[in-house]
Parts: sequence; C-alpha cells; structure tokens
Amino acid sequence: MEIIDAQVHIVGSKDSPEWPWDANFGAAWGNMSPEMAAKIAKHDSHCDGETMIAAMDTVGVDATILVATSHYGWDDGYSLAAAGRYPDRFRVVGRIDPSRDDVDDAVALWSDNPLTLGLRILAVSETLRARIEGGAHDRLFAAAQDHGVPICMNISGSLPMLGPIAERFPDLQFVIDHLGMKQPPLQEADDDRFQRLPELLALASRPNVAVKLTGAPTLSMMDFPYPDIWPALHAIMGAYGTERLMWGSDWTRVTGVVTYDESVRYMTESCEIGDAEKRLILGANLRRIFRWQ
Repeated sequence: MEIIDAQVHIVGSKDSPEWPWDANFGAAWGNMSPEMAAKIAKHDSHCDGETMIAAMDTVGVDATILVATSHYGWDDGYSLAAAGRYPDRFRVVGRIDPSRDDVDDAVALWSDNPLTLGLRILAVSETLRARIEGGAHDRLFAAAQDHGVPICMNISGSLPMLGPIAERFPDLQFVIDHLGMKQPPLQEADDDRFQRLPELLALASRPNVAVKLTGAPTLSMMDFPYPDIWPALHAIMGAYGTERLMWGSDWTRVTGVVTYDESVRYMTESCEIGDAEKRLILGANLRRIFRWQ
C-alpha cells in the first residue's frame, strides 16, 4: 500500500549562508506574537531533505509533500531544491505573495514547474483573516482557479470563512489543513478539541473542498493508538466521503507530542476502516487531488 504524507516542513539552520532565514520571519503571519514565532522556530527547524528521507524510510512513507514555510519569507527555494534532489519522493506546496502585481504570471510559472503541486494560504491571525475576508487574496484565488493550482488553507479555528470563498471560486480545489482544528503544540486546543467539527462538516457541501487529516493524533486525550479521535474521523468520512480526505503527519510540527511512527501506525494498523479506505486516504486521493502522477 502506497503511503504519501500530505504535509511536512523542512527547514535548514537559521545561520546557513546559502539559505538564511528571512530577517522578518513571522511578519507574513500578520500579528503573530513573539511567543508564537519562537514556537514555530523551535518545532520546524533543523530538518533538511536528507533527514526527512531517512525518517520516511524508517516509518515506511513512500513520498511526501513539502509545505514551504515562512522561515524563508516568500522564497520557496529551500523546499524546491530538496524536491529537485529527490523528485520521486518530494513535491512542493509553496507560497506566493498575494499582493504582488504579477500574481497571475507567478501562479502560471508555479503551475508549470514539475516539482510543484499547489499553494498555501495562512489565516492564523486576526490580521490575516481580515485581509482574506476583505478580498486581498482574490487575485491569487482567481489565478489559481485559472491555472488549476490547488490551494491549501491553514484556517484552524476559522473554518466558516472558507464557505463564501469556495462559493465564489467553484472551480478551485481547496484543501483544509489540520482538519481546521486548533492543534497543539503551536496552538492551544479548544476545551472540547472537536467543538468545531460541525463547522468542518458544514463545508462538505462544497464539492471543491477536501480535508487533510494532518496532526489528528494531537487532538487525542489518550495514548497511542488514539481511539478517542475516531468518532470525529468517522463523522468527517461520512460527510466528505473517503474520496476527499488525505492522511498527513505534519511531523516536524507535532514532534514532542506524537512520533512519526505513531502518526503513521494509528492509521495503517487501525481496524476502524478497511484496506480500500486506507489506500484512498493514505495516498490515492492525494495523487488525484493534487494531480501528482
């Protein structure tokens, strides 16, 4: 059974002369606090492409999507370079500044790159949410729709905002990161960790919305194999069907809470779903949705 991880981050050393971090790291997140910036720096640093390949080989992951981070500002080059070294194992979901004048040309070039699969938008602060809801990203959405580039949405805690956007851009494939839930360790989880589940289920009525199950074990209040998350996962499967869901670890973010091995095995060894559903969620859906042939 092919296993493809829908999301990991790789980040080099902060002081690398070849790939230095953006001097304004965190600014792209809007009003991110210094504490949040420090958390992200700690959890997403010092995992290069070779380290990622070794980790994947250890736990039996065949391929993965490298999601470029704001450590390098709007420069996706670090992830693209790793994908160029390992084109059979990596593809990239990157970031394009929605305010640039040539946004359509930039998305067209991104679409033509054989190492890329999609783009990502962050809505993890009040500032960013207000910009998106105010239409600041509409040119980017329109370009992505025109060029067939899926958009991953990191909208944890802000799921209702996606409904009107998905309606305005019906031919654009949206993918919700992290089930749309606030997840440890970078965010403080809701008191009821699945209290936003009804908001996620409501978006299933939009056929152009899919969901990454990235980081799902972080929402468990129990030890591996995290049996208490399965009622919510079954509800999501019932609403979206297994064809619009994809597994992912987000390993470098959840490290310290869930191991990479546990992130894989809670799904591969589960008796909650059958092998046919596992094949879809663990790789086949990702291949189709992101057009990674």
